[in-house]
Amino acid sequence: MNAPRHIIGFVMLASVVWLTGCAGSAGAPSMFLLENADTTTGASRVSGPTLVIDPVTVAPFLSESGIVYQTGPHRVVIANNNRWASPLDSQLTDGLYTALSDALSDVSVRHYGRQTGASAMHLATQVDEFMGHYDGHAHITGRWQLIGPDGTTLVGRQFSQRLPLASDGYDALVGSLSRGWRNTADDMAPALDDAIDAAGSSLD
Repeated sequence: MNAPRHIIGFVMLASVVWLTGCAGSAGAPSMFLLENADTTTGASRVSGPTLVIDPVTVAPFLSESGIVYQTGPHRVVIANNNRWASPLDSQLTDGLYTALSDALSDVSVRHYGRQTGASAMHLATQVDEFMGHYDGHAHITGRWQLIGPDGTTLVGRQFSQRLPLASDGYDALVGSLSRGWRNTADDMAPALDDAIDAAGSSLD
């Protein structure tokens, strides 16, 4: 038996009100930080070749304050009430500095803008995806290049991480993104170490 029209209308209206409330709920937004993005934890060496971590560049849609989630093949949503507590590109740069300072034991890892000298090499990193995905995973993609003192590219790689979420929600998403970014830095380290060592040997 079909339900009365006024009951169907009430149910539809209630659904619209509920969805509207979820999308524009009152109160302060939730603010998130990536793990391992603390510049005080990296123990930069004073000897050895110098590697400068240049500011990470992110795709334009990732530069918004809201956390990004892809909801379909051609649609992404930027959250209004779940935001980065500081600019994402800065957090990613700090995360690389921390992780590579720990991983590259014979390299003096420095932040961009600090006094380094003419012989320093630079790490340039572009992030194209750093977001949740409708497949239930956190997606991270991009590319990096090691630039020599003379401006030539010594080595370059693409990177891609796809990590499952432990549960629903933005806390789980940010946790997976944090792990993925640390994994990305850890994967960079051996290739960087080899290329920096080769560059140093060529100058001997």
